[in-house]
Amino acid sequence: MPDPTLDTTAPAKIILFGEHAVVYGEPAIAVPVASLQASAAIQPSEDGFKIIAHDLDAAIVRYDPQLIKEPLQRTLTLLQQHTGQSLPDVEIHLRSTIPMASGLGSGAAISTALARAVSAAMESPLSNETLNGIIFEVEKIHHGTPSGIDNTVIVYEQPIYYVRNQPIERLKIEQHFKLIIGDTGKKALTHVAVGDVRKLMEAQPEQTQQRISAIGEIATAARVAIEHGHIADLGQLMHENHRLLKELTVSSSDLNRFVEAALEAGAIGAKMSGGGRGGNMIALVDERHSQAVMQALRDAGAVNLIETIVC
Repeated sequence: MPDPTLDTTAPAKIILFGEHAVVYGEPAIAVPVASLQASAAIQPSEDGFKIIAHDLDAAIVRYDPQLIKEPLQRTLTLLQQHTGQSLPDVEIHLRSTIPMASGLGSGAAISTALARAVSAAMESPLSNETLNGIIFEVEKIHHGTPSGIDNTVIVYEQPIYYVRNQPIERLKIEQHFKLIIGDTGKKALTHVAVGDVRKLMEAQPEQTQQRISAIGEIATAARVAIEHGHIADLGQLMHENHRLLKELTVSSSDLNRFVEAALEAGAIGAKMSGGGRGGNMIALVDERHSQAVMQALRDAGAVNLIETIVC
């Protein structure tokens, strides 16, 4: 039996550049958000394996292998397949401070924390590579055709430059920079927006591909700027990325309003982040304008504001 006080965690994530285009093989940049976490605590159980899902919709979860489209159940099934072990007699207390369905990777983080806890209880810890593969499979339930970003940045807990089916590249941060994440409070299902972009690609292949390729070029340029400490250059790149995402129909009136409010308050750059249609936007700020941008976002209707330093 492992240490009963053992806690496992997984951070949230935010996409800086490349959302939606990454599904089509273009690069994307994403970073962990350590101030938001999913956690899982192991405790002994007298009546078999169960999950106590605090902060989540399901209060108590028992394993049912028939529920193949439920993310927690799928995580447990894949863990047993990979370890060759049955579930141990423990309680896993799951908690999360990550807003659900808002582009912050809550599903991947919860499954990652759970998988780490259960594999620790089995005394069969997983490598990051194996865990990443498991969580990617679970992400198919959430997103249909997942990009792989959420599971990768959350499992490895590092800023990454990501191209689908390519080796993971850790992003070198030459100069730390500050982001403010503005939450619309409106849940949005990523797989719906991804599906709509796919329909757009089928209906208008040439125009849509041009926009997808342009987003990829922006992500590549952003990597150069970040790795050389040229933070000011990121502002214009964010502006262009947001414009293209609007043209792909994945932004929303709330997100557009937040972006404009942040820029008017002195943000270096701002854009929607993640699947869109709700969820979050990000603003790149310096310390001089940080409080003004936060107030502007509150005034624009943000229900939650999160500050994070990318380093």
